[in-house]
Amino acid sequence: MSEPLKVGLIGTGSISRLHLRAYQQFPETVKLNAVCDIRQDAVTQFAQQAGIDAVYTDADEMLKKADIDAVDICAIHDQHKTLATASAEAGKHVLLEKPMATTLQDCYRIVEATEKAGITFMVAQQLRHLPSYSRTRKLIREGEIGRIWSVRSDNWTPGFRSRTFSRRPDWWGLDGKRAGGGALPMFATHHIDLFRYFIGDIKEVWGKVWTDHPLFTNGADDRAVATLEFENGAMGHLSTSYSSLGPHSHQIIIFGDEGTIYTAPTPGSSPIAQHQAPAMVSSIKMDKEGQPPAFVPVVEEATGEPDYSLPYVNQILHFAECCREGREPISSGRENLGTMKAIFGIYESSRIGKAVNLASL
Repeated sequence: MSEPLKVGLIGTGSISRLHLRAYQQFPETVKLNAVCDIRQDAVTQFAQQAGIDAVYTDADEMLKKADIDAVDICAIHDQHKTLATASAEAGKHVLLEKPMATTLQDCYRIVEATEKAGITFMVAQQLRHLPSYSRTRKLIREGEIGRIWSVRSDNWTPGFRSRTFSRRPDWWGLDGKRAGGGALPMFATHHIDLFRYFIGDIKEVWGKVWTDHPLFTNGADDRAVATLEFENGAMGHLSTSYSSLGPHSHQIIIFGDEGTIYTAPTPGSSPIAQHQAPAMVSSIKMDKEGQPPAFVPVVEEATGEPDYSLPYVNQILHFAECCREGREPISSGRENLGTMKAIFGIYESSRIGKAVNLASL
């Protein structure tokens, strides 16, 4: 049996707690050896919970001194470029939370640095690692619903009605410079990336963003809509909002010329629970003679993806496997440039008032 991948985690905010589950459940595969956060109280508390002795408040010091093979970066978005490039230059494999960076130029710089260093670089697009979405992609690739002609996602959350915004007006996620925007990089990134995972790259985008919400600063968008044209000719529609007046809604619909796949989340449930809702499929191939078309759950068959409830566990195990075997992750840095181009393309389209061809970015 091979030695576990030794990891140092940077950033102990809420997302790090979800990553921690993988290290706690599979220490024989991924071992968390060090943790770093600029806040002494936060990193001490996390280390106690995780049972880690190697604690740092300076990432450069951790990269030099800690016994680690890789880093798991869960820091604030505007720190991604600095931390990822420094980690690569130190010879460490890099798992980086989405979005890759706050500007497209910084995304390119990270990819260049990691490729030059020859390390494994993976962007944590965790929804690619949900079994239901893995199986959805498999059905699409096998032609179950024919040629895809349209996709749609609605991605809403009543953030400003919750304590996240109203009780924490200084939260960094409301600052467009620190977050790299607003609803688009924080939420819509997931659905844009899933669309690319399911059906391929995006050719052109047209979008509109709203940046006038009083709680948001420095150009952060609380709402956005976009039309997407894919390289294969399919069209997509995206709506996302941090300030919806209804409950959480994270739904995807995929239309093919021989069938349809959609997700059916429970209204108002948490975002994670909504993404864990089963995907449903109806296709000509599944129709039964004499009966009307019907939706049935996506068949749950072996896909090579571990069947765990949280995609965060799956993605870290995939990262560790890629590091050990020298394989390219399914959301490598260069692959993820397509998702980031779409995000920044929508911002540019809203600014100039016309469609943007992503090849120009």
